[in-house]
Amino acid sequence: MNRQLAPEIHSIQHIHTGFKAPQGNIFRIDSEEGVFKLEIIFPGSGFGLVSDKFAALYGMDLLMSGTENQSALEISESIDALGAYVFKGCDYYTSFITVYGLNSDIKNILNIVKKSTENCIYPLHEVNVFKNRKISELNINLNKTNFLANRSINQQILGKIHPFSTISDEELILSIDQEKLQSFKTTYLKEPYYIYTGPSSTNIKDILSEVGYPISDIAVLSKGSESQPQEGLSEVLISKTGSTQNSIRLGKILPGRTEKDYFKISLFNLVLGGYFGSRLMKNIREEKGLTYGIHSSITPFKTYSVFKISSECNNTLTETVKLEIEKEIQVLQNELISEEELRTAKNYLLGSLMRNFDGAFNISERYKSFLELESESDFYDRYISAVNTITAEDLKECANNYFTINSFKYCVAGEI
Repeated sequence: MNRQLAPEIHSIQHIHTGFKAPQGNIFRIDSEEGVFKLEIIFPGSGFGLVSDKFAALYGMDLLMSGTENQSALEISESIDALGAYVFKGCDYYTSFITVYGLNSDIKNILNIVKKSTENCIYPLHEVNVFKNRKISELNINLNKTNFLANRSINQQILGKIHPFSTISDEELILSIDQEKLQSFKTTYLKEPYYIYTGPSSTNIKDILSEVGYPISDIAVLSKGSESQPQEGLSEVLISKTGSTQNSIRLGKILPGRTEKDYFKISLFNLVLGGYFGSRLMKNIREEKGLTYGIHSSITPFKTYSVFKISSECNNTLTETVKLEIEKEIQVLQNELISEEELRTAKNYLLGSLMRNFDGAFNISERYKSFLELESESDFYDRYISAVNTITAEDLKECANNYFTINSFKYCVAGEI
């Protein structure tokens, strides 16, 4: 072996996802590590699809807060005694319960989880403690420029009434009561599907059935309709007197995952600000030292996606940073990137995709997202194929078609 020569780099052409065909409403990933992960997913119960966003978010947080016979502490101790961990969450499309534990104890763990969630009464004391904590967190966050800028840019891009951008205040938090939490639980936490990650020898269908979880021949993956973006303000300046740091946000709506240019947009995002070697990072942070950090990102929904550029800088440098961001976009609109930069970006993007499939638990996370967004079965193969064939000319065209400067919403929070 000649150690003076770099090893040959092979391009990624295909990825083995490990996604198996479902058994009714049960999806599974095989893993022989002796531990299991079970995701109990309730379609149509995410904060973007329910009638009361904050009842959903808080209802899931408090889902194991106590029953008529057990307190939250007693439930927690019974879970800990079996070496298990339970996470309850609510994202845009679904609410879910994620359970980790030893496979040998799976039935006992699931019995505790089922009884404590289905019989949850949302004890008044626990609800009041939770609301007080949320109010304290809100008051702290309202003094942070990044929190203010993030709230504003979401409303500018999506509109004030869109579920992703509706905001809480003290009055709203106080209005959440036991009745609203119970209404969310009984209305939306039903007809689940499951993603089981664990030993192939485990008959998870029989275990779920014995514990009392509903089993069906068909998995219902989605319910409800997605809210569409509404036009918001083009520019917002939020004054925070005394702040030495300003938070800058730019953003806009872009095509979703099913559109033909989505893969080009994903690669363009990476080149512009999606990783440490990006244009924005190299120029604005590394070379000029104008910002503490800067990056761009894409948040995909089913029918569209949201693009954002985020940066924090000294309040005297706000306009300079904004102009440098615009300059980098304009350079990509007018000049072709080098083959070396393009190859590096492709390798990074596909390498990151491969890391998402490193290990059974990571694969299950991809599976959950894959199902939530109702992706087509060949999505990842099309992704890889598209990225491998994107040219410098394609990225230049993408920059001109989707990233014109005057199409961006703009927000600054801080010392204006």
